[in-house]
Amino acid sequence: MCTCREVNPHRRRFLLALAAGAAWAPFRSATAMQGPGGGSLHRSKGGVLINEKPAEAGSVVVAGDTVTTGQDGEAVFTLGDDAFLLRSASKVTIRDSVGTSRPQRELSLESGRVLSVFGPKQITLKTPQLNVGIRGTAAYLEAEPGATNVCVCYGHAVMAPQGVPEQSEEVHTHHHDAPRRIVAGRAGLVMQPFMVVNHADEELVMLEALLGRVPPFVRK
Repeated sequence: MCTCREVNPHRRRFLLALAAGAAWAPFRSATAMQGPGGGSLHRSKGGVLINEKPAEAGSVVVAGDTVTTGQDGEAVFTLGDDAFLLRSASKVTIRDSVGTSRPQRELSLESGRVLSVFGPKQITLKTPQLNVGIRGTAAYLEAEPGATNVCVCYGHAVMAPQGVPEQSEEVHTHHHDAPRRIVAGRAGLVMQPFMVVNHADEELVMLEALLGRVPPFVRK
């Protein structure tokens, strides 16, 4: 669990060392970038499926694919200039819009937990309870039965509970500044302040390093 809001100089040096590469070398793959819309599975732990077929490190991932992990599974994969850490018992589908003037991508988390970092384009994150519109940022999502937890780890986003547009909230975050929980209330879904849970700065550094980037809270 990450609960920090500031990174002290010693920790920043540690995170920069991670981003330099050696600690995360096992995640790197010669098939990491398959072109602007393609990528690959960097790590497959336990049961991992791509479009309901067994997958392993090096398997190709393209827009439109559904990645699923079993109870003992975990997947780290890239897709274009985005990277993802999908935890156990999770199911996510990533689609690209066709025929639009600007790149757009949609991530739909049906169940489970996913940590994502994105390149500079329009992104929509969806769970059964939530829509999040973001641009060039990082986010953590948990889709539980009847609830969603979301942390915009850094970047600009508009969060909107499904069917309750009046509760939309725009956030500009640098380091896990505005985590939220969306749950059912008496008058429908309610979005509330929450806590930073189940994801860590080291994981964000790892994902960004796969794409040759460093999180902004490390660069500062």
